[in-house]
Amino acid sequence: MSVSAPRTIQGSLPTAPRTATEARNAVRSLVHGTPGRMRLLGAVAVIVALVLGAVCAQALIGSRAAADRAATNIAQVVRAQTMQVDLLRADALATNAFLVGGLEPTEQRAEYNRAMTSVAQGITQAAAAQPADADALAALAVKVQSYATLVEQARSNNRLGLPVGATYLTQASAGLRSDAIPILDAIVKSNEGRAQAEFDRADSSGLLLVGVGSVLVLLGIAVWLARRTHRYLNAPLSVAIVLLALALVVALSTIGTVAATATAVRTNQYQDTVLLAKVSTAANDARANESLTLVKQGSGGSYEKAWQQNATTVEKALTGYSTALLKQWQAYVGGHQQIRKLDDGGSWDGAVALATDPKATAPSARFAEFDKAVAAARDEASQTAIQRIDGLGGAAPAYAAGIALLSLIACWLVIRGMGKRIEEYR
Repeated sequence: MSVSAPRTIQGSLPTAPRTATEARNAVRSLVHGTPGRMRLLGAVAVIVALVLGAVCAQALIGSRAAADRAATNIAQVVRAQTMQVDLLRADALATNAFLVGGLEPTEQRAEYNRAMTSVAQGITQAAAAQPADADALAALAVKVQSYATLVEQARSNNRLGLPVGATYLTQASAGLRSDAIPILDAIVKSNEGRAQAEFDRADSSGLLLVGVGSVLVLLGIAVWLARRTHRYLNAPLSVAIVLLALALVVALSTIGTVAATATAVRTNQYQDTVLLAKVSTAANDARANESLTLVKQGSGGSYEKAWQQNATTVEKALTGYSTALLKQWQAYVGGHQQIRKLDDGGSWDGAVALATDPKATAPSARFAEFDKAVAAARDEASQTAIQRIDGLGGAAPAYAAGIALLSLIACWLVIRGMGKRIEEYR
């Protein structure tokens, strides 16, 4: 009796393919026939589930990040506009105080200092908030310092009664408009562009396309499986499809809310902020030009022309927007017309006295009332815009984590459901 060799563990197991041909045959055996197609479709379903989960999670996190970046850029626009308003307000105060001669009114000097301090703080805050604007803000700081130096020289000469003070003042105002203000305009424009780009990133159309396509693929696999096996309900696969559809709905709903809110802010509070900043800068520029016209004593026609252009800008912006603000502006315009009537009629002293009169019914007080009201409205609009955008989609990271988990569960259910049908087919 012959004794057979003991069977080794290696001999009891299928041997691995030794050649490329054997490997191809092994693969064909796995995908051959209906069970093989089930395996292929099961792999496709798992991939689709993972892709859908990943896309939804990424879209949620991306929408939250886009909202945060939009809030940052809007805040930077507001800072730049505030600096622009403060610079022109400071110039309006400096030019009006210059008309008094000697020592300017204490309150006007204090207002000027507050405006310039606000500009300095704004430059520091803006540089920290948006590194992309650092170079422009550094250049702005130099221009602002040059302006302040010229204004101080104008004051010193004015207190001594020297006519050269007027030259320093006009140089300061001209440099402010030709050098500093364009830098701020560029900063505003660049950050508005960034904010617009972030608003656009909140669009969920791409996610909708991927999501609907993924769900349709899964439904197609389920239908094919039902027809092939004549079992019209595969509970695990059906639950997986429902979970993924739910994840898609949650993602679309959340991102849709972010997009809708961003659009509402852009077309309401943000546009109001931009409009009111435009009004405030034009109004303060007009106020400064009014004083510069008197400073030039008969040769300030270009400044009066600039005043008219600014007045047109303010009236067009406020018409249909705010009747109350428009009436306040028109009250100041009436005072300006009285100043021009006196000056054009040969009463320069009378025009200066009216322009610098601190009484509540005087043009200076009426302008201050208007400027304060515009600033309050602009601050309210800008704060509301930033608050609505900042933190928008705050639950997005939690939803993204939940969707990722649902995607993994759906993958397990797909594998289970397809495996069950493969076993039954055998």
